[in-house]
Amino acid sequence: MGSSTPQISRLTGSRLSAAADAERPAFLALHPGAARLYAVDESAAGSVAAFEIQGASLRRTSTAASGGSGPCHLSVHPAGGWLYVTNYGDGVAAALELDAAGDLTGASVTLPHSGSGPNADRQERSHAHSSWVTPEGGWFVVADLGTDELRAYRLEDGRPVGAPVLTTFPPGSGPRHAVVAGDLVHVACELSCAVVTVRWDEASGLGQVVGSAPTVTRTARTGEGNTLSHLELLDERTLVVGVRGADQLAVVGLTDGVADRLLAEVLTVTWPRHLTVLDGAVLVAGEKADLIGVHPVVPGEDGSTVGEVAETIAAPAPMCLVPVR
Repeated sequence: MGSSTPQISRLTGSRLSAAADAERPAFLALHPGAARLYAVDESAAGSVAAFEIQGASLRRTSTAASGGSGPCHLSVHPAGGWLYVTNYGDGVAAALELDAAGDLTGASVTLPHSGSGPNADRQERSHAHSSWVTPEGGWFVVADLGTDELRAYRLEDGRPVGAPVLTTFPPGSGPRHAVVAGDLVHVACELSCAVVTVRWDEASGLGQVVGSAPTVTRTARTGEGNTLSHLELLDERTLVVGVRGADQLAVVGLTDGVADRLLAEVLTVTWPRHLTVLDGAVLVAGEKADLIGVHPVVPGEDGSTVGEVAETIAAPAPMCLVPVR
């Protein structure tokens, strides 16, 4: 578990224990093959640390600059040679080289970007918020909340090269996090509170918006408004996304794989910053509740949905939940 506290924790059942000291580890990612976990330090002078997984504990093995300010998200190339980081503060995305053990070598590629959006408070500049490698491996894609764009960089052996190909979202959307399902990409748009589905074209590096769905009908209970956080697929017909403010999980229906309707709104722990689907449950990081909420996944004829909170687990300011097998 990553959090705004200087510690990475391990959750086993309902028991939380310290795994390693870290500087504001707001987001975590796992290496696909090596026993390595990566954590951002979400500060102005951002950095990333690699940890060796040693049972229930972690040992720091390497550290590198994140290439920008306020790193908020990590992803790893499927072959394991590169760690990708998005820096919210200045919009810079970066690729950090990894050695065979999964440790940071210090070599990197930085990818600054410019632009803005219509929301003067949140879109005054580029704000890179998440990234992924396309299933066929040809592109590194960055969701930019500040410019309402997906920025796609062609990859050569995992290294981003050239200028980005840009997919434009409706103005004021604020694309934040995404989940990929074949050639479809479902994007949680933080500012518009919509889930937008994009059909991806691997040859061109462009996406086409093919559908969207609302996620909230309630007014905010916490803060000044509603904003989306993280989303995951429940099955091929539904997905779940966190809504901060209303402090709920929204279950969105998919028709032929495309988001097109809001199916359910289920109250959850305060300020659902992140979530993961694991062993028939949705675990939710309630950042402002100091709780992890556990919801059952409920199968149905028209796709799975989410039940009410079945359990809460005390956790200091949880911000990211990553299953470790």
